[in-house]
Amino acid sequence: MILTNRPNGFDQSYLQLTPGPFVGRFLSCFLSDKVSIHLEHCTQALEQSVTGPSDAVTVGVLANAGEPFCLNGGSFTSGNVMIAMPGSTFHLHSPIEGAVIAIIVQKDHLQGHSGLSALANDWLFAPEFGAQLLNAPQLARRIREDVVQAIQGASFVETGQTSAAYIGDALLAGLVSKLSLEISGYGTTLSGTIGSASYEKFLKGRNAIHKNWDTIHGVDDLLVETGGGRRALQNSFASHVALGPLSYHRLLRLHMARRALGDPSQFRASIGDIAARHGFWGWSQFTKLYQSHFGQLPSETRAEAGLLN
Repeated sequence: MILTNRPNGFDQSYLQLTPGPFVGRFLSCFLSDKVSIHLEHCTQALEQSVTGPSDAVTVGVLANAGEPFCLNGGSFTSGNVMIAMPGSTFHLHSPIEGAVIAIIVQKDHLQGHSGLSALANDWLFAPEFGAQLLNAPQLARRIREDVVQAIQGASFVETGQTSAAYIGDALLAGLVSKLSLEISGYGTTLSGTIGSASYEKFLKGRNAIHKNWDTIHGVDDLLVETGGGRRALQNSFASHVALGPLSYHRLLRLHMARRALGDPSQFRASIGDIAARHGFWGWSQFTKLYQSHFGQLPSETRAEAGLLN
């Protein structure tokens, strides 16, 4: 589905890439108003656009050593640590059964922390930082361990916010000290290379499809928006979402129709009208495509939405 999720200030849009029923789980552990932990797991592969909180730094690691994610066109493995500055936008391609952990820290709380070395502070808060991948397997492993301990500790808190805040302070102290040691030892050589000409081509095409989905009817229409050659565009989509640009366009329209079917304000519109509004003029073809991708009929989506409302 396409949905927007705003845990602790995030703005995330998801597009399900692989067919089958979608199950997503999101666990949040708020240790204080300064530090929180979030764990996301999804049963299907997703293409995601994420904008981080405007006032907080995001530190992310994969929850396990499974299939890697893709971050801004670069491989995001269990040996990497992602750091995103406040308000930065990045793109994720998560695999089937992908799970990621994020620690969210208020910028002022991190920047003013006594355990953060001057070198780490200067490197992290450089104006051009944005979102980075660090190749730091030991740091990634220790972050996972610390998060598990923090969640376990928080589950036994009985004395209220003071104890939870103490756990958050301990988690942050460990994070900044380990990060400072990594950066002091290796400097900016920790930074992974993300982004490529192929990724930039894909991103330009993706954004054009999302913006002008109703006026794009073929690859030539898309090339007017993106420039460049047909093969380069097709290869960029195949590399980053394992789909051609027109298949991606059709998938986007399917998701938009699904969102409309679940919208109570559109219950008066027939399923056929919603399908046609999103470029599906044949009822049987729409139903077949819809059921194949989402594992249910359009009428079942509408019925579920009616029950929930």
